[in-house]
Amino acid sequence: MKDDNLLAIAGGIKDAELREKVVAMLRDPRLSMIETEGSQYTAFAKSPASKRRHHSYENGLVVHTYSTAKIALCLSDIIEEVYGVKVDRDTVIAAALLHDLFKHVTYNEVYPGKYTTSRLGERLDHMSLIIGELYARRFPLDVIHAVAAHHGDNGPIAPQTLEALAVHLADSTDATMSDKVLFAAKDILRDCMGVEVQTLPLEVSPFKVVAAKKEGGCGEVKRRFSGMV
Repeated sequence: MKDDNLLAIAGGIKDAELREKVVAMLRDPRLSMIETEGSQYTAFAKSPASKRRHHSYENGLVVHTYSTAKIALCLSDIIEEVYGVKVDRDTVIAAALLHDLFKHVTYNEVYPGKYTTSRLGERLDHMSLIIGELYARRFPLDVIHAVAAHHGDNGPIAPQTLEALAVHLADSTDATMSDKVLFAAKDILRDCMGVEVQTLPLEVSPFKVVAAKKEGGCGEVKRRFSGMV
């Protein structure tokens, strides 16, 4: 998954000023308020979305962001088609693409597949960083709210708009799905191949492990992944 996938979705933002702001942040996810030059942290394109749970692998942050945006747009379709209420898709797209943007500066890769918290991440969480940056860059209040509310009741504020709710539910859905599939894949590899895996290699997709088990049992799992884990 490449950054271009995110830029393609950002291209769907109709408001030109908002679209330019989102694209600028995706192309160069740099904090303007805090000096990070020389700091050790993971590059955005290579960053996981979490250290040990959902999307905890190289490029996981981009994958999670892309999936969250796609789910949020599907939820927007449902809200409009089923419930007859108009959704501001510009806000949904912008918030979905930016909600986890600065997670990468809170992580530091120790070795492939193993991440620790960066010095900056020890002092400020990704939510504080992105909200502060959105304020500094004068993003619309509804976009800032949707980003601030993406953790739902567990965040600084619960969703107060349909757009914020769609982003929260999309984020939660994708994170939960990835989390469950990751742990299922680890169980399958242990049961079928007798290996305890803490982190999966980049080339071993947990979704493909689960699919292999369904298609051909442990034999298919061994055929596809022997020598890879």
